[in-house]
Amino acid sequence: MKKTALLIFLFTGIFFCKHSKSQNLSVNVITQNAGTVKKGSSVFFDATINNTDPAALAGVYKLKVQVSIADSSTIIIQPTGHILPTGWQITSITGTVISLSNGKDIIAPNDARTILIALEGKKAGGPVNISGQLSFSNGDAPGTGPGSMEGDNPADNFSTSTCTVID
Repeated sequence: MKKTALLIFLFTGIFFCKHSKSQNLSVNVITQNAGTVKKGSSVFFDATINNTDPAALAGVYKLKVQVSIADSSTIIIQPTGHILPTGWQITSITGTVISLSNGKDIIAPNDARTILIALEGKKAGGPVNISGQLSFSNGDAPGTGPGSMEGDNPADNFSTSTCTVID
């Protein structure tokens, strides 16, 4: 009986240690309105963060998302008007780059968060590349320090879309 209990305890420990260390998150980006915006108007750009792990949580101040615009003469990231999930925060913003942290938002296994970034069409042209990148922090506020996520697949931590500005 003791050997059976010991084997069950050992197997359970190995299983939970293995699964607590590996985790995968991904980012997917897309421009709303079929990827077009009128000059002088705004459109949202969706950056969706997915926790594809079946068991592990994405903890506080652990996720860093950066959205960048390739051509700021055609499109800019607005200084305001973004829609963030509860607990998320903007850590820096320029006309071409916005950086965000999940702050106090814990993302459950098999759950996702969508961030809406407000873009403004400056002049007709495009398509302009817009990219989203997911990286990791050490878990300390404000979520800007370097970190890692053991077991993450870096192949799905980058995504691109385009936006065309029309008259």
